[in-house]
Amino acid sequence: MIGLVKLMGIVMVVSGAIYLVKPKVCEQVKNFWVKGNRLYLGGALSLLIGIIFLLAAWRCALPWFIMLVGIISLAKGILIFSLRKKFIPLMEKITKGPTSTVRLLGAVALALGILLIYAA
Repeated sequence: MIGLVKLMGIVMVVSGAIYLVKPKVCEQVKNFWVKGNRLYLGGALSLLIGIIFLLAAWRCALPWFIMLVGIISLAKGILIFSLRKKFIPLMEKITKGPTSTVRLLGAVALALGILLIYAA
């Protein structure tokens, strides 16, 4: 389980770095997720990641941080299922807005990914 937490941290570091360097990639990712029912798949993945983080938290170096990220991931998954119609315009607003917003989100993802790797 700890390996999955570290793997998710690595994925976040890579995606955050990509968004920092090439913020237009965020729009391509958004276009992938809004087609058909893929957003529901994203919600299910968020729920699964949240459960994995909560189960792995007690074995990690910083269990409180892993639990916090797990709870946030679970909340995100639930919100995606319950507020799907509001998520798509929010994603549109972020990707169509200034690139500094995407870069800021990329920096946050990069920092959280590094913290996840350290905390696991």
